[in-house]
Amino acid sequence: MTAVHPIPTDAENVAAMTPSAYVTADTLRAGDPQEHEMVHLSSGDEKFTVGTWRAEPYREFIESYPGDEYTRVLEGSVTLTADDGVAHTFGPGDAFTLARGWRGEYRVDEPLLKQFAIYVS
Repeated sequence: MTAVHPIPTDAENVAAMTPSAYVTADTLRAGDPQEHEMVHLSSGDEKFTVGTWRAEPYREFIESYPGDEYTRVLEGSVTLTADDGVAHTFGPGDAFTLARGWRGEYRVDEPLLKQFAIYVS
């Protein structure tokens, strides 16, 4: 097994994704995310994951984000509105971090494709 694996960002990557379900019925407020993902790297204890995730437009309210995440948006856009009302919108090429425990609205404004690295403790 080789230790270096390129991470594809093209249509072949999207076609190889499998369905995922991070958004729950309890958090979903509108839309149908139709989530798909590809895991590129996961630690043995599965607490650290690097992957690519795709979703259709939807809106959810998250009570407590489960981990510390770094995200780079490849396509589409997402708006995060914290519980205090401060909103940030991110589009292609933008990167952001989201801290464990963050509370607010996570809204995918147009079909989103992102790469992420998350640590869930």
